[in-house]
Amino acid sequence: MTCLTKELLLRFFAEAPVSLRALMHYRVLAAFGKPFDYFLVEEPWRAYEVLEKALGRHNADLITRAISDWLRKNGCPASPAEVKKALSERSYWPK
Repeated sequence: MTCLTKELLLRFFAEAPVSLRALMHYRVLAAFGKPFDYFLVEEPWRAYEVLEKALGRHNADLITRAISDWLRKNGCPASPAEVKKALSERSYWPK
C-alpha cells in the first residue's frame, strides 16, 4: 500500500465529525502535550500508539477502520491492518 500519505491523513482528520476531532485533539493533547494533527504531519508512524494511549485500543482500532473506509472511498484501497501498520511503523514513511 503506497497510496496513504500525510496529506490524506490530514484530509480524513479535517473531514471527520467535529465531535470526533475534538475528542482526539484534546485527549491526545492531554496525554502527549501536542495535538493529534502534529503526529499526523511530523510523526505519522506514532499515530496508532498515540491513539491507543489517549483513547484505548478498541477506539484506536475503530478509528483505524474509519480511516480505512474513508481512504477506500477516496481511491486508496487500504485495509484496516495496512492502515494500522502504516500508523505504527517508521519504515513506511519516507524521510
